[in-house]
Amino acid sequence: MTTQRDIARTAGVSVAVVSAVINGTTHTRMSEATRARVIQAMENLDYQPNQAARSLRLNRTGMIALILHKLDNPVYADLLRGVYGAASERGGTVLLGDAETMRSSSQFVTRLLSHGTVDGILIRDDQLYDDDVMAELRSHPKPILSLDYDQDHPWVGIDDHRAGEMATRFLLNLRHRRVVFIGGAPGHAFQQRYLGYQQEMRQAGLEPAPHLATGFGEQAGADGLRQSLQLPVAPTAVVVNNIMSAVGVLAAARDLGIAVPDQLSVVGIHDVGLMEHLRPAVTAVRMPMYELGRAGVDALYELMAGHPCTSGIIAGPDPELVVRDSATTLTDA
Repeated sequence: MTTQRDIARTAGVSVAVVSAVINGTTHTRMSEATRARVIQAMENLDYQPNQAARSLRLNRTGMIALILHKLDNPVYADLLRGVYGAASERGGTVLLGDAETMRSSSQFVTRLLSHGTVDGILIRDDQLYDDDVMAELRSHPKPILSLDYDQDHPWVGIDDHRAGEMATRFLLNLRHRRVVFIGGAPGHAFQQRYLGYQQEMRQAGLEPAPHLATGFGEQAGADGLRQSLQLPVAPTAVVVNNIMSAVGVLAAARDLGIAVPDQLSVVGIHDVGLMEHLRPAVTAVRMPMYELGRAGVDALYELMAGHPCTSGIIAGPDPELVVRDSATTLTDA
């Protein structure tokens, strides 16, 4: 049977370093290259830690919970990859929960917390959660880390303000002046994207349109476009708060006889593979969701180890503009 000493010998490190990697502790300093070498040695030697003994010794289960709003949202695909990958490297597993099903009458949170099922919890945008559910989460000592700005918990996030800036500036550079911002709901991330839009409009000497906060998903995009057409001056371009709402924008534009991009340019925030297969393919601001997932797990493990966590926007990469076919230069400006 493979031991930690065998792994240490193969990786060229001390047993203490191997133990730190297996247990997910952070007080032993090591480079990412060293950690990767230990993980590779574990895989090569087919090392299987005794999880039951480890859990008893550390009073841990090795499992963390990730609770999201609408798990079927394609935007979360890269986030999930990042969370799974980072947890796996620490020998952990991930339990998924959908905030859509976690209401006051649900027993999910009670079971999750009362039986010591998880060692820590990741959430995203607690304003979308049932108030009673959040109160129960906060009443237990399990560490909670938010994957978005949060006044009540440690958090790590992505630069939503910059995403709003990038999408708006791109359209302004295409000579559009009647640009509106549609979709989303009250919440830090969505507000930051709108503030980025406002900033760019004002810097261009233009008056921002009011935020048409129609919600999420395809229908929200369709509703937002129809509302924008009721403004005193119809837009020639839209920034869509969530990329899936851009699908609804395209559908509504087609129903209304509006040609995209010739009569209306569209840019969405976030990106999923579907966008390059639509016609026209949708220009989008790709957000570093994979890196957010990894950073969230790293920060949560720090909290689980009893160490403080510095909240803030992850170091990188920056949001990236992916130019496709849904936006074009305004020719009659």
